[in-house]
Amino acid sequence: MRVLVDTSAWVDFLNGFPSPAADALADLLEGDEEVCTCGIVVAEVFQGLRRARERAAIQRSFEDLSFLEASGIDVYLRAAKLYRSLRQKGVTVRSTVDCIIAMIAEDADCALLARDSDMDAILESGLIKTAPWPF
Repeated sequence: MRVLVDTSAWVDFLNGFPSPAADALADLLEGDEEVCTCGIVVAEVFQGLRRARERAAIQRSFEDLSFLEASGIDVYLRAAKLYRSLRQKGVTVRSTVDCIIAMIAEDADCALLARDSDMDAILESGLIKTAPWPF
Protein backbone atom coordinates (compact mmCIF):
# COMPACT_ATOMS: atom_id res chain seq x y z
CA MET A 1 0.00 0.00 0.00
CA ARG A 2 1.08 3.57 -0.68
CA VAL A 3 1.04 6.13 2.14
CA LEU A 4 1.43 9.87 1.68
CA VAL A 5 2.91 11.34 4.84
CA ASP A 6 1.72 14.83 5.76
CA THR A 7 4.00 17.52 7.15
CA SER A 8 2.47 17.18 10.61
CA ALA A 9 3.69 13.59 10.97
CA TRP A 10 7.14 14.46 9.61
CA VAL A 11 7.52 17.34 12.09
CA ASP A 12 6.78 15.08 15.05
CA PHE A 13 9.11 12.38 13.71
CA LEU A 14 12.03 14.68 12.83
CA ASN A 15 11.78 16.62 16.09
CA GLY A 16 11.65 13.45 18.18
CA PHE A 17 8.23 14.46 19.51
CA PRO A 18 6.56 11.35 20.91
CA SER A 19 3.25 10.92 19.14
CA PRO A 20 1.29 8.08 17.59
CA ALA A 21 1.87 9.68 14.17
CA ALA A 22 5.65 9.74 14.68
CA ASP A 23 5.57 6.11 15.80
CA ALA A 24 3.47 5.16 12.76
CA LEU A 25 5.93 6.93 10.47
CA ALA A 26 8.87 5.12 12.06
CA ASP A 27 7.05 1.82 11.46
CA LEU A 28 6.31 2.77 7.85
CA LEU A 29 9.94 3.65 7.17
CA GLU A 30 11.04 0.26 8.49
CA GLY A 31 8.25 -1.70 6.81
CA ASP A 32 7.20 -2.75 3.34
CA GLU A 33 4.68 0.00 2.61
CA GLU A 34 5.51 2.56 -0.08
CA VAL A 35 6.13 5.86 1.73
CA CYS A 36 5.34 8.86 -0.45
CA THR A 37 5.82 12.61 -0.34
CA CYS A 38 4.83 15.52 -2.56
CA GLY A 39 6.18 18.97 -3.34
CA ILE A 40 4.07 20.84 -0.81
CA VAL A 41 5.12 18.53 2.01
CA VAL A 42 8.79 18.79 0.99
CA ALA A 43 8.57 22.59 0.99
CA GLU A 44 6.83 22.72 4.37
CA VAL A 45 9.24 20.27 6.03
CA PHE A 46 12.39 21.87 4.66
CA GLN A 47 11.36 25.45 5.42
CA GLY A 48 11.55 24.52 9.10
CA LEU A 49 14.99 22.87 8.98
CA ARG A 50 17.59 25.35 10.14
CA ARG A 51 20.86 23.38 10.25
CA ALA A 52 22.58 22.63 6.93
CA ARG A 53 23.92 19.26 8.10
CA GLU A 54 20.45 18.22 9.21
CA ARG A 55 18.93 19.38 5.90
CA ALA A 56 21.44 17.41 3.82
CA ALA A 57 20.81 14.14 5.66
CA ILE A 58 17.04 14.53 5.57
CA GLN A 59 17.15 15.50 1.90
CA ARG A 60 18.92 12.25 1.08
CA SER A 61 16.18 10.36 2.92
CA PHE A 62 13.41 12.26 1.12
CA GLU A 63 15.03 11.54 -2.24
CA ASP A 64 14.49 7.83 -1.56
CA LEU A 65 10.72 8.29 -1.11
CA SER A 66 8.20 7.99 -3.91
CA PHE A 67 7.47 11.51 -5.14
CA LEU A 68 3.93 12.38 -6.14
CA GLU A 69 3.00 15.35 -8.27
CA ALA A 70 -0.31 16.99 -9.01
CA SER A 71 -1.50 15.77 -12.39
CA GLY A 72 -2.54 19.19 -13.66
CA ILE A 73 -5.04 21.92 -13.00
CA ASP A 74 -7.79 19.41 -12.18
CA VAL A 75 -6.16 18.60 -8.82
CA TYR A 76 -6.30 22.25 -7.79
CA LEU A 77 -9.85 22.73 -9.02
CA ARG A 78 -10.94 19.67 -7.06
CA ALA A 79 -9.09 20.96 -3.98
CA ALA A 80 -10.99 24.25 -4.25
CA LYS A 81 -14.27 22.35 -4.65
CA LEU A 82 -13.40 20.23 -1.60
CA TYR A 83 -12.73 23.40 0.42
CA ARG A 84 -16.10 24.89 -0.65
CA SER A 85 -17.94 21.62 0.05
CA LEU A 86 -16.44 21.44 3.53
CA ARG A 87 -17.55 25.04 4.20
CA GLN A 88 -21.07 24.14 3.07
CA LYS A 89 -21.01 21.33 5.65
CA GLY A 90 -19.95 23.83 8.33
CA VAL A 91 -16.32 22.68 8.38
CA THR A 92 -13.63 25.32 7.89
CA VAL A 93 -10.11 24.10 7.23
CA ARG A 94 -7.37 26.62 7.88
CA SER A 95 -5.41 25.94 4.74
CA THR A 96 -6.09 25.11 1.12
CA VAL A 97 -2.77 23.25 1.25
CA ASP A 98 -4.42 20.41 3.20
CA CYS A 99 -7.07 20.11 0.50
CA ILE A 100 -4.38 19.93 -2.19
CA ILE A 101 -2.43 17.26 -0.29
CA ALA A 102 -5.63 15.24 0.18
CA MET A 103 -6.37 15.45 -3.56
CA ILE A 104 -2.82 14.35 -4.44
CA ALA A 105 -3.23 11.37 -2.10
CA GLU A 106 -6.59 10.51 -3.64
CA ASP A 107 -5.21 10.67 -7.19
CA ALA A 108 -2.29 8.40 -6.24
CA ASP A 109 -4.55 5.95 -4.39
CA CYS A 110 -2.65 6.55 -1.15
CA ALA A 111 -3.65 6.41 2.46
CA LEU A 112 -2.71 9.57 4.34
CA LEU A 113 -0.73 9.75 7.58
CA ALA A 114 -1.34 13.05 9.34
CA ARG A 115 -1.58 14.49 12.84
CA ASP A 116 -3.64 17.50 11.90
CA SER A 117 -7.20 18.37 12.90
CA ASP A 118 -7.93 19.95 9.52
CA MET A 119 -6.76 16.83 7.70
CA ASP A 120 -8.85 14.72 10.09
CA ALA A 121 -11.90 16.81 9.15
CA ILE A 122 -11.16 16.34 5.44
CA LEU A 123 -10.69 12.59 5.75
CA GLU A 124 -13.79 12.16 7.95
CA SER A 125 -16.01 14.31 5.70
CA GLY A 126 -16.90 11.52 3.29
CA LEU A 127 -16.09 13.88 0.42
CA ILE A 128 -12.96 12.02 -0.70
CA LYS A 129 -12.04 8.37 -0.97
CA THR A 130 -8.62 8.73 0.69
CA ALA A 131 -8.38 6.84 3.97
CA PRO A 132 -6.36 7.84 7.00
CA TRP A 133 -3.37 5.66 7.82
CA PRO A 134 -4.18 4.08 11.18
CA PHE A 135 -2.09 4.89 14.23
